[in-house]
Amino acid sequence: HGCVGNVGRSICALGSLRGSDLAISGSYDGFLRLWKVSMGQTLDMRGMEPLEEIPLTGYVNGIAVGPKARFCVVAVGQEHRLGRWNRIAGAKNRFGIVQLRSSEDIQGDDDQIEQEEVVESPDNVNESNSSSEE
Repeated sequence: HGCVGNVGRSICALGSLRGSDLAISGSYDGFLRLWKVSMGQTLDMRGMEPLEEIPLTGYVNGIAVGPKARFCVVAVGQEHRLGRWNRIAGAKNRFGIVQLRSSEDIQGDDDQIEQEEVVESPDNVNESNSSSEE
């Protein structure tokens, strides 16, 4: 998350969505960062690519990613959760909900799930009817 002069801004919180390539990191540099994580067979194929920076004021002390990466909940504070060595005066202790996907993306997922359920239902009905006839 960078540095100011010789003082580094360490990562205070990490979050990820299980089974995906999305990782989220937070510090006190004013941004929540989203990353694309690449896992490969060799070290050259592994890495992290920045996707987005979301502005926040304060220490990001916790990150939790919601289902299907629709949103994340961020705990932001005036101070680091483990100490009181630095205070950000303009920050407030609070929770923030950050939308990660647009409503169009979310609507598309819901439609896809409904279509899959409709496709599966007739097959199951036909199988049960054919077994009852025999």
